[in-house]
Amino acid sequence: MIFIFSSPRSGSTWLAKTFGSHPDTLYLHEPDIVDRGDDLMPFWFAKGPAGYEEKAAQYLSRLCANRHLRTHGVPPFFKKRYRNEFNRLLRTGLIYLGKGIEKAGYGSVAERIAIPDLLRSEFRTSGQKPITVIKSVSALGRADAILSSGRAISAILLLRHPCGYVHSYLQGVRMGVMPKPSRLGALLETRSARRLNAKALVNDNSEYIDRLCWEWLLANSEAHAAISRAGVVLSYDDLAKDPEPQIRTLFSTLGLDWPECTTQFLKQASSGDGSYYSLSRSAGAADRWVSKMAPQDVERVRQIVCRDEIGQRFFA
Repeated sequence: MIFIFSSPRSGSTWLAKTFGSHPDTLYLHEPDIVDRGDDLMPFWFAKGPAGYEEKAAQYLSRLCANRHLRTHGVPPFFKKRYRNEFNRLLRTGLIYLGKGIEKAGYGSVAERIAIPDLLRSEFRTSGQKPITVIKSVSALGRADAILSSGRAISAILLLRHPCGYVHSYLQGVRMGVMPKPSRLGALLETRSARRLNAKALVNDNSEYIDRLCWEWLLANSEAHAAISRAGVVLSYDDLAKDPEPQIRTLFSTLGLDWPECTTQFLKQASSGDGSYYSLSRSAGAADRWVSKMAPQDVERVRQIVCRDEIGQRFFA
């Protein structure tokens, strides 16, 4: 299993779909949005995940079994070795049917549609399974618990420059497609928050930029402490400049070959800029904040995130 952890607005869907383009993978898009797992464990741990190993394993099993329309309905849809062409077209048609039902105002009906894997018969009889790829922007605080679950997981932490994250998030707020930054709540009780004395430095009346910076810093620090020990930490900004060589190396590290369809996906995705949630991005899109953010806002971001090494790397 490959698990990609990230903050929102950090290029994680683009990276995850790059993995999803591989003919041997089955991509699950943010299954923890459909199943929050509140009955098993918290989102933020004040004293670490000790004692939650079994519950984390149960939750991972639930996420892997998730076949919700939202989890499987993010295009583009790729050809797979474990699924014949007829089944691929049938499955894609079912996804678009579900989306049509949802847009027609029958969301409760669409919610009940399960998207089947439709594996080739030889895969079903042999017990072979696709390589599961999960991407989440909600699981940074749970990374330690998930990696302690006993499951075989290749973990990736994708970090975007905090200025790029803040600029993109606030752009979404202005457009009305992202919620206003929420209170930090239990995030201020975490190990990272105590280490950085965050509770004394931030409050719920802080400016949006401050709240977003602290959220980026604390959430990614929590995940980084767990993933850096046994996983891979990547910079989205570096990947976006010249993705293919670096992702080729990443695929090789994780035991994946390099298919031509992945090359084609990366070329198509870099052909130009799309909408706010589009997978298309030009080579310079990740750095757009440099010309868009006011210098005083950049300095405010720097002052907050450079309280820890994870932020200092972006302002070296």
